[in-house]
Amino acid sequence: MAGLAIVPERRATFQETRRFAALDQPLISTGHLLYRRPSYLAKTTDWPQPESLVVDGGRLVLTEGNAPPRVLDLGGIPELRTLVDAIRGPLAGDLTALRRAFTVTATGDAGGWILDLMPLDARAARLLQRAQVSGRETEVTTVRLVQANGDEQQMKIRPLS
Repeated sequence: MAGLAIVPERRATFQETRRFAALDQPLISTGHLLYRRPSYLAKTTDWPQPESLVVDGGRLVLTEGNAPPRVLDLGGIPELRTLVDAIRGPLAGDLTALRRAFTVTATGDAGGWILDLMPLDARAARLLQRAQVSGRETEVTTVRLVQANGDEQQMKIRPLS
């Protein structure tokens, strides 16, 4: 976690696969990620349709296509904050923040590690069953979110050099 915490900015591409019980085929999207210490995260989806999700501190701004942006205060939506923290916490290398929101189990070593995150908040657990974040050295390479209803999304992350 200390190695993750010293990286001031991360830029990466992603491919996200979402599996829903109601659909027989997964939904796949691609785009770019930008993380800046201490709490800025931008996820820009390029394909199949444009979407922007920006988290800056406790504020989330979601823009879909040409629609006007929706602004949400994460402080008022703890379930959503837990989802954001599952991604932002490991990128920040902030074990203290992760332990406030999750039961954290870490396995592996610098060459290949996995963080299993189980939400502590009962409301968050009704949405997110678990998050699994994996990587190597100071890079996060995969984020897997399993929702309480069984739906799942997995984001493969490739750092830009």
